[in-house]
Amino acid sequence: MPAPTSPDPLAVCEAAARAGGAVLLDWVGRFRATSKGPRDLVTEADFASQREIRRIIAAAFPEHGFVGEEADAGVAQPTIGTAGHSGSGTRWIVDPLDGTTNYVHGFPAWCVSIALARGDEILAATIFDPVRGECFTARAGGGAFLDGAPIRTADVREPGEALAALSFPPQVAADAPAVADFLRILPQVHSVRRTGSTALNLAWLACGRLHAFWARRIACWDAAAGFLIVREAGGEVGGFTAAPVPLDDPAFVAASTPDLLAAMRRILAG
Repeated sequence: MPAPTSPDPLAVCEAAARAGGAVLLDWVGRFRATSKGPRDLVTEADFASQREIRRIIAAAFPEHGFVGEEADAGVAQPTIGTAGHSGSGTRWIVDPLDGTTNYVHGFPAWCVSIALARGDEILAATIFDPVRGECFTARAGGGAFLDGAPIRTADVREPGEALAALSFPPQVAADAPAVADFLRILPQVHSVRRTGSTALNLAWLACGRLHAFWARRIACWDAAAGFLIVREAGGEVGGFTAAPVPLDDPAFVAASTPDLLAAMRRILAG
């Protein structure tokens, strides 16, 4: 008898993301939001989506680790930006609902983000936008796709031509570094947007709707899938310096082209 074939990780990734998205759509209009921090919301839908995603992944790859935004009952999570935050070894990095505040308020910019990583190497990724029915996927070395069609970043090289996205933490003071970054960038680029979803920003950068995006403090589950999709679409993801971006602390600048990445780094350095 032929040996059984193992499941395709990207197919499982996409199936889990679509299933999580279906759960989120089912919960619209009947969830209750609670606070897990200042201006940082969570709903029953977040947990329900993560349970369904984990069920699908565990059935296909029971030996893999799992790092989800919503902590299991009684299990403390490492603080964002500290060693161990993203786990280690081969594991799935999952945001079951990126853009929870948008979801709560009915603002149509939220999604499911799932990546498979080995160490800091991201192997497969899916970002699924249930509102638009758009599914962004990538496999390491295999290109990036939107609903099965190849995508590429835009050929934007100068900040003055760039539509840039930015990320603010849930609670931000007037003198915070994120505000200083915004004030540096604003006069240098064509325009700036804040969607409230890191994963969508990266997906939209990959297909040319945005051209640059940065975040100084973000969670691994917000960014992991988007990193691979942007890179496989021909874009650039790097640190605020030339240092690599670790998944444990993914402070990063993403851009459509190497020239634009270098220019954004110079502006953000002040």
